[in-house]
Amino acid sequence: MAGARGPARRQLVARLLGARNRRRDRAVDRGLARAGAALRRAAWPAVALGVGIVVWPTVRDGVRRHPYFAVQEVAVRKHGRLTAEAIRTASGIEPGMSIWDVDGAAAARRLERLPWIRAAQVRRELPHRVTIQVREYRPAAILALGDRLYYVASSGRIFSPVGREDAHDLAYVTGLSEDDVRGRGAYGGRALRRALALLRAVARSDARAALGPISELHVDRQRGLVLLPVRPTVPIEVGWDGWAARLARLPPVLAQWSGRETELAGVSLLFGDDVVVRARPPARPARVPGRRTNKI
Repeated sequence: MAGARGPARRQLVARLLGARNRRRDRAVDRGLARAGAALRRAAWPAVALGVGIVVWPTVRDGVRRHPYFAVQEVAVRKHGRLTAEAIRTASGIEPGMSIWDVDGAAAARRLERLPWIRAAQVRRELPHRVTIQVREYRPAAILALGDRLYYVASSGRIFSPVGREDAHDLAYVTGLSEDDVRGRGAYGGRALRRALALLRAVARSDARAALGPISELHVDRQRGLVLLPVRPTVPIEVGWDGWAARLARLPPVLAQWSGRETELAGVSLLFGDDVVVRARPPARPARVPGRRTNKI
């Protein structure tokens, strides 16, 4: 090779460089082929996505309108006053509508606007069932505001007017006004919650048997809370707090007046360890008109 001259050398160089170029061309071709295959693989998802975007509204509307997804059952789980039919109507969910059109959150908000419903949950169960679960308020007392009556929950929430056909066999809370309850001040709400707490304290105390059912609980700004039992029908002042100790002193005192309850005018538990009993004044004997006689 070292001695090669002229055309022979050029031919040898051409053969050597040609082989090298052919190997390079084949490598380039293989790289281009792999790149093309990779591009084709990457293009398919993009093409499929584009086709999906184009046809999805049609597919979605077709599924939404398909009878297979029509609501066939609206199941109501509840315990309380409202009927299942009233709950279905208030939810706005009707049989035959598409289950995809059921907005559970919006239906729950509509239900919670009803006075008696404390919380509601609406759930879709594919393909054609909707379940509604509600929790209602339980009235703990009746609040008398003037000539209007309202049910009150144990939390102090005033949630519904009392109708003529509604039950009235609950303790009445009196002594508060519309301004006390609806105004900006905290007195009315706080007093109402304390009144309800006193009712619970009476139910847990030993005085429950001596008092029997509570007919009325009166709110007095100065003297606090006043109980009016069904038996004896006498006002019992218990104040704003310390009820457990005060109520514990009550049964022995009432036992001493057993059979003479009509003589009681009132009982006060506000003075330390003492129980103050106010008796009615004795009735004056009726005058019997005498016969007039003329003196001679």
